[in-house]
Amino acid sequence: MYYKIYENCNPAPKEIICKCGKVLIKMSNGKPRRVLECCCVDCYQHNEWASVMGGPNVPVIPTLSYWDNDIVVIRGEEHLKVVLLREDGRSKRTTATCCFSTLMVDHPYYSGVMFMLFEDACRVQQDEPDVPPTKTRPAESRIYLKDFDTSRGTLPEFRGDPTRVHQTCCPEYIKGWNRKSSPTLDNPSGEKIQALFERIPEMILGLDQGKRINNLKDCSPGYI
Repeated sequence: MYYKIYENCNPAPKEIICKCGKVLIKMSNGKPRRVLECCCVDCYQHNEWASVMGGPNVPVIPTLSYWDNDIVVIRGEEHLKVVLLREDGRSKRTTATCCFSTLMVDHPYYSGVMFMLFEDACRVQQDEPDVPPTKTRPAESRIYLKDFDTSRGTLPEFRGDPTRVHQTCCPEYIKGWNRKSSPTLDNPSGEKIQALFERIPEMILGLDQGKRINNLKDCSPGYI
């Protein structure tokens, strides 16, 4: 099974840091549950919005990593907001307003036991100082290829198993991964991101699904 490719990841706690360094969060388990590439319009739209607000550059395809939902906020909580793309948005994305890095992401599908990170939208501690994360925690699949538009740039070659490039989401083997993925957290030492969300402000962007955000004028009034 593909999850074996993460067996060499260092399980020691890892740091999640915003790009400017004002926010530091530590997660208890440094071994990801899975890593993938996502071409969906929502992931891309959020990254575009954050970028025009002064955040990191938008990758052609975002890399998503999934981790045990057990964190400790070390510093910078006052800079955090929960961002939803629209009223009926299901993903809640933690954004550091100091530099518009995107940190932990929650979705009902994660069942409260894991969260997601955009690997390109913040700084996630590496397993080894001189080894890029693409080597120690490579993407095992690419999803929502149907949403990819060449206006984003040239579609990069997928470096994993070509049979795991999917037009949509949730092929049969993902269901198998869900069954194997632990429904509980072993010996949690911090808090879940949902507890953090209860303490920090929430912002709804009011963006139409699929709308491209190329500059501040594309943002809804009141959110620039």
